Amino acid sequence: MRSRALILREFGKPLRLGYIDVPEPGDDEAVLIRIVGAGMCKTDIRLWKGEEPREGFRTPFVLGHENAGVVEAVGKRVKGLNPGDKVLVYAIWADLNCKYCRIDKCMQCRGHAIPGQSYYYGGYAEYLYVPNYRYLVKIDIDPVEAAPLADAGLTSYSAVKKALPYLRPDSSVIVYGVGGLASYAIQFLRHLAPYVKIIAVSRSDNKLKWAVELGAHYAVHPSEVNKIIKDLSPDGASVMLDFVGNEESAKMIPLLEPSGAVVLVGMEGKSYPIPVFETTVWQYVVIGSNYGSISEMEEMVKFVKEHGIKSYIEKVSLDENAVNNALNKLAEGKVLGRFVITP
Repeated sequence: MRSRALILREFGKPLRLGYIDVPEPGDDEAVLIRIVGAGMCKTDIRLWKGEEPREGFRTPFVLGHENAGVVEAVGKRVKGLNPGDKVLVYAIWADLNCKYCRIDKCMQCRGHAIPGQSYYYGGYAEYLYVPNYRYLVKIDIDPVEAAPLADAGLTSYSAVKKALPYLRPDSSVIVYGVGGLASYAIQFLRHLAPYVKIIAVSRSDNKLKWAVELGAHYAVHPSEVNKIIKDLSPDGASVMLDFVGNEESAKMIPLLEPSGAVVLVGMEGKSYPIPVFETTVWQYVVIGSNYGSISEMEEMVKFVKEHGIKSYIEKVSLDENAVNNALNKLAEGKVLGRFVITP
């Protein structure tokens, strides 16, 4: 079928409204989704600018890996889904057969693809083809609100879960980098670890104010972290959730307590210099955290509904000017939360 879409034809140039051919389900396990919400992520910026080569990414292409919508049609071998169902789209389209997929770690599958990033067109469009219904999670919340949960929400939820074993009632947690992901992480921490002190770190005064509104106990600039950690936790912070991931954020590692952990989520830098002496002597732990599992997505969707976790979004129409303006604002860091395209 034909679908309107914002198409990337040249790196760094404005996306152009046009039409793409979208496959339709047949005698298979595929599902056709009518997009209701498509989140805009910083990864989209790097792909748009041509700064992050991906296997299977060829122009013309359609971005968008944070997708939610309504089932339009299903293949004959699809189970448990029907037209009209609201769904959130899991972004790791793995082979579902390797040793990682079999233990619910699709994000570690060497053969995975990501819609809007590799091989498959993404959700900056009216319709999205999903090759297997197992990549879909039913939801009973507004798909516009749910769209950022596909990456920002799930990634944050999985990162917080990885941090929990390192936290105690006297723990402090550094949330480094306040943006779309941190907005969820702070809320998840308040519910999953209400006994810890949350220290949000950003260079932006507006984002620091926002972090307090989200539930952070303290919100400071990077230059102020050392003092507040000494005041709150003389032995150091138990965990740093690093949503930036560059040379500057790595300088916070010595502020951890012995056996403290860094959960590394952000990938803004080219390298992440770990202090060898301190890391070895104090036995710091560095944990990479990429997306999350399908079962974690199912957990998270229920958690969001039960605990009233809020998505901070700004709606954007499927329009050339609107989407390109949003891309530029996102590149400049001029957004709190997420832009969500609403075809």
